[in-house]
Amino acid sequence: MNMGGHALLIPLPFQGHINPLMQLAWKLVSHGFLVTFLNTDFNHNRIMQANTRNPIHNNWDGIRMVSIPDGLPPDDKRTNIPNLLQALDNSMAPSVIKSLIEEINEREEENKITGIIVDAMTCFGLKAVADFYQIPLFAFHASLVANCTIRYFIPRLVSIGTLAQDGAPKEEKKVRYIPSMPPLRSGDLPWLFGGEKMFKRCIQMGESIKQIKRVLTNSFYELEGPVVEELSREVEVYPIGPLIPGEFLEGVKRSPSKALPSFWADDVECLEWLDKQSTQSVIYVSFGSLAVWSQIQVEEFAAGLEAALRPFLWVVRSGLMEGGKPTIPPGFLEHVRERICIVSWAPQLQVLSHPCIACFVTHCGWNSVQESITMGVPMLCSPHFIDQFLNRTYIVDVWKIGLPLESNKDGIIEKGEIARAVDRLLVGEDGAEIRKHVTKLMRSSRDVVKEGGSSFNSYSKFLHQMKKQLLD
Repeated sequence: MNMGGHALLIPLPFQGHINPLMQLAWKLVSHGFLVTFLNTDFNHNRIMQANTRNPIHNNWDGIRMVSIPDGLPPDDKRTNIPNLLQALDNSMAPSVIKSLIEEINEREEENKITGIIVDAMTCFGLKAVADFYQIPLFAFHASLVANCTIRYFIPRLVSIGTLAQDGAPKEEKKVRYIPSMPPLRSGDLPWLFGGEKMFKRCIQMGESIKQIKRVLTNSFYELEGPVVEELSREVEVYPIGPLIPGEFLEGVKRSPSKALPSFWADDVECLEWLDKQSTQSVIYVSFGSLAVWSQIQVEEFAAGLEAALRPFLWVVRSGLMEGGKPTIPPGFLEHVRERICIVSWAPQLQVLSHPCIACFVTHCGWNSVQESITMGVPMLCSPHFIDQFLNRTYIVDVWKIGLPLESNKDGIIEKGEIARAVDRLLVGEDGAEIRKHVTKLMRSSRDVVKEGGSSFNSYSKFLHQMKKQLLD
């Protein structure tokens, strides 16, 4: 019998939610757990196809990869987030999860499921399932505690009149919605992308967390202590981040010992290109797995990077534009040939840990932000949707570890803005202060996971709860 327990982990089916939960899976395995990791069939197949160089198996060093349908037709691209989330309500309904647990428990009588960790955005109704089996249940929030907190308090914000009934802000100005959080622009509210469906889902998330009463967060206390304290007055909060491979926290090695289940194959040749560049000289540009650009924005970015007169590594994935890859402007490659590397996907932690990286131009997805902090790399911020605007507020206004890229009246970041921001970050006095702040947070992010650190202690408390019934 596996005395460490058997945890069922259920991520939201997006790259930025799967990666941190997989890191948690590895930590649980290192503490004696068997882990069943549930993906959708669509994502499972993508992961298997993308990781042929470093194969991921269904039974993977203590992690069992299983999958179920997501409820959408095979030809659907899964880019409409609200529709995908709505389909998941049926495909990952409590009855489906209960049947999966029954199947596992019948097959493995001595390794029955002893705990569930489920993404906070798809945890609805699972409290009854956990209670039926008398096992612990934790909601997992993959982003800032602040993002979780403002969603949790939506009903209160509506009841006191700060928000309209549909979640729209009452005023088009900065408002301090939560006492422990900074003032936010009206457009920073994370449910505005996706309309009514997303707003209702955020309310459901808060109600489910209130029932579950325990939420794991991929953040750490030193980043956002006041908001952790505020949410902790409502539910148990376990900040256990940064959920990043230990190699990068302990000494910044080039490759992690445990692969992450990526949707795209990493272009590792870019690391050889980085080896040829000068220390802190390269601009790294990547906008994650979901952002979609217009052709004119691609052209402005290309012109801005050219005008910055520095080497740059640019991730241009398929799907960055509706209909496929964007078109690089004519003549661009010839003009910058000596100082450019373009890839379809990069091993991001290995890139950010490289000594030649000077700054990160990012969409402000939380994994990217936390990786940048942990590697001590300042950021230029161009958020696209959901929580990314809130993340930018913390990066620029609270932690002061990056600068915003401001768009024009048509929503386009112009080439001049890009070149000026790069110069301000890498040459100006602002940049020196930003680098000082990000270096301080980098050290903190590594200290918190060491014995006695805040995340170490929080993880230990969580682990005790997961093993409690096994010890009784």
